Amino acid sequence: MDTRDYPEDAIREILLNSIVHRDYTFSAGILISIFDDRIEFVSLGGLVAGLTINDIMVGASQARNEKLANIFYRLRLIEAYGTGITKILMSYESHSSKPEFIATDGAFCVKLPNINAVISDKTSGTILTNDKDSYINLSKISNFLSHNGSITRKEAEVLLGVKQTMAGNILKKYEKMGIIIAVGIGKNIKYIMKAD
Repeated sequence: MDTRDYPEDAIREILLNSIVHRDYTFSAGILISIFDDRIEFVSLGGLVAGLTINDIMVGASQARNEKLANIFYRLRLIEAYGTGITKILMSYESHSSKPEFIATDGAFCVKLPNINAVISDKTSGTILTNDKDSYINLSKISNFLSHNGSITRKEAEVLLGVKQTMAGNILKKYEKMGIIIAVGIGKNIKYIMKAD
């Protein structure tokens, strides 16, 4: 099964909070930056005076723009006040990487890790991934390559227990990430581990 890079609930909550809680005295908009391994949301205004990062982590909430918050509540876009951070954390409950929340005097930043991101750890030479299934697939392919030197799409199907299209997509994903490289053309394509 394909999985989304980011939980929909987390994205939804962050966007809603960015609109409802931002300080509109600043003219700049909300900054959304997308990277291979994460997405970052920066909303201007920081936390409402009197609240700390620990306060919001336990569910404390104070709307900066009460009228806007009430409109979103009536539209049923906000279900209950103070539940956004909890929903974001719960959406990452089954994943090893967790969202990061940073509050300064003038801004609030949320960093969501890409669940499917594969990161190379330069110190140990190992490949890390944020998603358990992706890690298992990568481990199987790496072991196969270390014993056999190369892998075909058909061999990946059997190895991973997936259908033809899925096996091809997995191999292409790791090729795009620079972990493996394709050798040959057409039906004779084989994948080998990329040399350092």
